[in-house]
Amino acid sequence: MKRMILCLLGVALLASCGPNRDKQLKEIENREQSLSTLDRLAEDGEVDQLLELYRTFAADFPDDSLAPVYLMRAADMNISLGNTDEAVALLDTVISLYPGFEDLGGCWFLKGYAYETAEQFDSARAVYTYFVDNYPEHDLASDTRKTLPYLGMSAEEMLEAILNADH
Repeated sequence: MKRMILCLLGVALLASCGPNRDKQLKEIENREQSLSTLDRLAEDGEVDQLLELYRTFAADFPDDSLAPVYLMRAADMNISLGNTDEAVALLDTVISLYPGFEDLGGCWFLKGYAYETAEQFDSARAVYTYFVDNYPEHDLASDTRKTLPYLGMSAEEMLEAILNADH
């Protein structure tokens, strides 16, 4: 009987030490709700905590269908924070580890956007071109195809190019 109790305690201890998916999901959900209700930009510490939760979940549960979703959200947040290298690295992780991810086209678009916001226009152009060539039916492909010639131009340069194209 003592042996059985010790075994049960051992199993319970091991289970409590490992990552708990439901607990992590609840923590992510709470943090997302907390950040989305703020009327101002969230404190860096709060954003960093959510980013860490996304990365931890993906590392703990790499086969979970939410892993690439959370990595993509983390990339999007990093773009907003100006962390282009981190965003691109996260998107590259999704692209390489999750080739069957339902929004892989969105990852490619977001990668192009990360480069564009960092004013790395040659890299943005290459990624956007790959995106429109390989995901022509994606919701963002048509608009991306139309705006690609104007990538890196100021508003004045775009207007001039558009007006000159009509002649």
